[in-house]
Amino acid sequence: MVCGTTNFKCDNCGEHFEGVAAEWYACAIIAPVQCPKCGSMHTYPVDSMTFWGIFGPPYIYKKIWKAQT
Repeated sequence: MVCGTTNFKCDNCGEHFEGVAAEWYACAIIAPVQCPKCGSMHTYPVDSMTFWGIFGPPYIYKKIWKAQT
């Protein structure tokens, strides 16, 4: 389900951008979207819960990226 838009950060190039927030496999996790700068799918939503990406991606996104390859 699409939940609107949110801010994302690319783990490869560090780009911050806004993208569509859609749920990942019918759970509360926001699905990664493609980075507009480098084309990577290693992106994750950033907000106050993730300290705006300062400390890197949450552990669950590393597992998602691994499953995508």
